[in-house]
Amino acid sequence: MLVIFPSFISGKIELEKNERIALLGKNGSGKTTIIRSILCDGNSKIIIDDNDFCMSKDYSKLSAVLQEPYTQILAETFSEEIAIIRRYHRVNLEIAKKLMNSYFDKKFMQLSDGYKKRYVISSILVSNPEYILLDEPFANLDKNSLEIVKEILPLGSLIAEHRTKEVRDFVDRIYLISNNNIKEVDKEKLFDENFLRENGLRGFKLEKEDNEKLGNIILDTIIDNVNIKLREKEVLCIVGRNGIGKTTLLKKLIGKAYVIFQNPDLQFFYTTVKDEVKSDYALKLFRLKDKADKSPYALSYGEKMRVLIASAFSSKSKIIALDEPSAGMDGYSLLSFYDMIKTLKEEDRGIIIATHDDDLIGICDNIINLENLKDRSLR
Repeated sequence: MLVIFPSFISGKIELEKNERIALLGKNGSGKTTIIRSILCDGNSKIIIDDNDFCMSKDYSKLSAVLQEPYTQILAETFSEEIAIIRRYHRVNLEIAKKLMNSYFDKKFMQLSDGYKKRYVISSILVSNPEYILLDEPFANLDKNSLEIVKEILPLGSLIAEHRTKEVRDFVDRIYLISNNNIKEVDKEKLFDENFLRENGLRGFKLEKEDNEKLGNIILDTIIDNVNIKLREKEVLCIVGRNGIGKTTLLKKLIGKAYVIFQNPDLQFFYTTVKDEVKSDYALKLFRLKDKADKSPYALSYGEKMRVLIASAFSSKSKIIALDEPSAGMDGYSLLSFYDMIKTLKEEDRGIIIATHDDDLIGICDNIINLENLKDRSLR
């Protein structure tokens, strides 16, 4: 048995070898801190079969998939990664083939964000640790990738998430972090929309307002055989599997649109929020006045997205494009994000969202499904 005793909140987590469990909680509740306890930084105590893990640091017993893929790669390609892992562990190549298929020799930085996540998950699973801690492993994954990951995730896994639909029928038990306390909750709670909203969890769909009148055409272009037409007040969603070219398409809109990509930290240029946004009106409109003097790097993912969208608003660009904006958002952040989208629509902006997130599909006025288009050269 694995037992985690977090030092910063009350309660404990128990995980048996023959089960999978989920650790749920809003952004900032402590999920990531618990997963990172594998680093033995003093925030938690880990006991495996009555032995203190941090005394032995036996990573054949316990390993982890951290939230940010960039922090765990050792090589440029997955083939090189496997070669390094083989020096220390026996490797299960069947797992690697299922997750990485034809991408063994493609450079990590050239992979889509979904495949970057698959790369890291595969690099951890191939060494067959007894227990695995995973921090939001389903973020950035399309439906097919999600099913593949679920198929190969072994028993003895602890999954930290706020996406309830992905875990409620997959895990055996649920722990919830709320009000500085960890407690076990009934899985049936995850079908209760009020419970989800109260605890900042995902699992409810956003519904767009009815009878909205769209404005004038502000974009009418063809990029790589994809006809993109956008009107004022319109939310246009671009959907498709990992690696199909959603991000590539958005990159080719640079110059026509203000594009916000997935990693907020790579898009900040200033040391304070107010310098980043450059508009007192936008700071107030997007509820950032109390964050004005803070570093944007110190904010939560949802707050970072708010800063980027406020900056886009200040730019006066009529077209704002976002690449998988909901990837790191909990339920509270998702509702806040929708409020921001409505604010942009009120200003007659047009919004393009590249996503495979079902929770966002409900707010789309129109959808371009790249799966249905032939003769593309997006890759």
